[in-house]
Amino acid sequence: MSRVNRAASMVFAVVPQPLLRFLSHNQWRSQTLRRVCTWGASLLKGRDGVILRGTGQGLRFNVAGSHSAFILGNHETEVQEFLAAVLRPGMTYYDVGANVGFFAVIAARLVGPSGHVVCFEPLPENARQIEYNARLNGFSNIAVHSEALGGSNRTEVFQTSAEPTWGMLATVGKAPDKFSGQIPVNVRTLDSIFASDHLPRPDVIKMDIEGAEAEALTGAMKLLQTSRPHLVIELHRTNLAVTTILDKLDYRSAVLGSSIAVQDADWDANIAAVPCEHLDLLESLAKAPGGSAVA
Repeated sequence: MSRVNRAASMVFAVVPQPLLRFLSHNQWRSQTLRRVCTWGASLLKGRDGVILRGTGQGLRFNVAGSHSAFILGNHETEVQEFLAAVLRPGMTYYDVGANVGFFAVIAARLVGPSGHVVCFEPLPENARQIEYNARLNGFSNIAVHSEALGGSNRTEVFQTSAEPTWGMLATVGKAPDKFSGQIPVNVRTLDSIFASDHLPRPDVIKMDIEGAEAEALTGAMKLLQTSRPHLVIELHRTNLAVTTILDKLDYRSAVLGSSIAVQDADWDANIAAVPCEHLDLLESLAKAPGGSAVA
């Protein structure tokens, strides 16, 4: 770790989490706050560091040009907690829209050397960064597929963004914030990949693909019906489309970290979905502080 990164890590390690959340959520309301956040993020980007908090605390990581919140460890803490609750040694975790591998390295530690982490990431630079972060931690149980998941096998236009977490398939119907260009990507159904690539059956699938969630679920129907994995899905105003498919599969869902109904959840809410035969898992979430409304 560089001297600059060590100094930045020491500073951020003592900053209270509520203050970090306040700065993150309110930076767009003030040019001064935005400049402070941009300066702080610049100290953490593009350098090898150590995740400071959360389930991934102590893991080595390089965010490249992506979220500085990854190295701070305060990114989507409700998802981190869910993965820590359900992943066990020897399990298999699929990360759909894996970005630079934040949740992948966390999962790799949780499932251990006997487990498997399978990442799907269409942006070549992000896919390379996942492999880099795996090597930083000596993880040999992370595999990366440089393709997008969808409802059919095809070549598609992927719209890129200056912010690596905001890219999306053109079929989503809108351009990402900070649009920066277009690249062709291979799109495949998860069912076809599973059948042809001999992947291990998933125990948990996390999906964050900027509006293409329903399409990807449609392309994974057979696998979901037979393997019955737990799901974590970030919604992007896809609440109705996603829950309609989950109902057909006899899954039940809840918003992580909130008691709000899934249909009323914000555009970027994360939901957990489990087969009805494992409804006890969602019920236990509902009983936790700030529990969830099961649908």
